[in-house]
Amino acid sequence: MALPRKKPKKPIAPWRQNILDHHHSRPSRSDRNEFPQKVVRELIEEAKGLCQCGCGRPDTETHHVMPRARDGRGVKTNGMRVNGVCNQRFHANEDELQKWIKVYTERYGPYFWYDEQDWEEHRRKEAAETQAAEAKRLQEERLDPVVTLLATAAGRPLRAKEKRLIESLPDKQMNVFADLMADVVNGLNKAASFYPTHGYGHYFED
Repeated sequence: MALPRKKPKKPIAPWRQNILDHHHSRPSRSDRNEFPQKVVRELIEEAKGLCQCGCGRPDTETHHVMPRARDGRGVKTNGMRVNGVCNQRFHANEDELQKWIKVYTERYGPYFWYDEQDWEEHRRKEAAETQAAEAKRLQEERLDPVVTLLATAAGRPLRAKEKRLIESLPDKQMNVFADLMADVVNGLNKAASFYPTHGYGHYFED
């Protein structure tokens, strides 16, 4: 029995060929952690041939102040020209490593080891956190009158599960619920002011 012949693939239109060639994927983590030659040359020039830890030895290596294993990037603000002996000492001694991390934090600020992609992600995260905090503030502002009314009616603070129940209500239902609770509290206040004035003895006698 002869196998069915495969249908030949339709040729790609010329205008669609290589249409995405100008798009480049972002560099990998290992690529981002390597110092570009330009950065190395600048660090060598600034070091003037000496280890930048101050030991007086010649500089032979470019050290990541924030280690690559901790996502220290190959940016100039994370680079330090050192002697090989000193480089090994930094990686073997956490106190020594933290000492230079502190020095570079004071020199260049927090996240001195970030590259542009890190800063982009950091700003996006900060914006999301700010947005979440604002949404929480608005929600608390919306819930506060209802929570206050319920706590007044109950004569005690609301429990966590009770607050979660209120938070789960849609805005429309929340508004109806708030109006209802306002009427309940007002009714209780009117009743409290009415009965002490007339007294229960008028209706119930021993």
